Amino acid sequence: MKNIKWFWVLMAASLCGCAAIRKADQITSDVYAWKSAPVEKTETGSRRVLVNGAATDFATMRITGVTLEKGESEKESVSADFEDMIVVKDGRLKITINGESKTVGSGSVAIVMPGDKRSFSNAADDDTTFYVLRYRSKNPMNAERGKKAGGSFVMDWNDVKFNASADGKGGVRQFFSRATAMGQRMDLHATTLAPGKSSHDPHHHRAEEMIIMLDGNVEEYLGPAEQGGISKRARGGDIIYLKSNEYHAIRNVGTQPALYFAFQFE
Repeated sequence: MKNIKWFWVLMAASLCGCAAIRKADQITSDVYAWKSAPVEKTETGSRRVLVNGAATDFATMRITGVTLEKGESEKESVSADFEDMIVVKDGRLKITINGESKTVGSGSVAIVMPGDKRSFSNAADDDTTFYVLRYRSKNPMNAERGKKAGGSFVMDWNDVKFNASADGKGGVRQFFSRATAMGQRMDLHATTLAPGKSSHDPHHHRAEEMIIMLDGNVEEYLGPAEQGGISKRARGGDIIYLKSNEYHAIRNVGTQPALYFAFQFE
């Protein structure tokens, strides 16, 4: 009887421990600073993990900053379980998906569907740095949905039209709003925000969101409501993560235009 009792005690402790781990793995709303992320030296350059955990609709969401030194490449790889979004931070990157290549510069974006082969090469005369957002949905992957929406693709920053805002705050480049194999709606746009301006009043939405800071200095409001939250600073390279239904607003506190991506996913 004592052995049986201790068995159930150990089982309960194990389950409680697992629950605690799952809770800790949930990504929280915060600013994840580029300079604070530990840097790991690699054979081709370096990498740093900025965000890693679970989201409302995603079992895992991992954001890694990868730097390839001059002349270096990452070997071809393929993942059947994850989808990748690539955002070029600095330099020029040759992106090859299923044998087709395109070389793009800073601010350019790619999405690689599960099962597609991809590789990266530094096409610049110096280092090239890019973000890799790797994610897997909690719901089963829907490969057919991803194919119908257009499959894998690469978008050059220079090919995306800039639409100036009528209020003088700046403007937007709308990259895409579509379904993928891992998400029913993935929306990405790049915002240019003038000094001293706010993008909007504090608001919230069901979709989780990430701000990828390309340049400038901003202040992000984070809170449970329109008031009573906290404000945090972010600069070029940083990631701002906003969990589902978090109230948020962003303001340019620098003297130059701020440039950032806003990525919503669900």
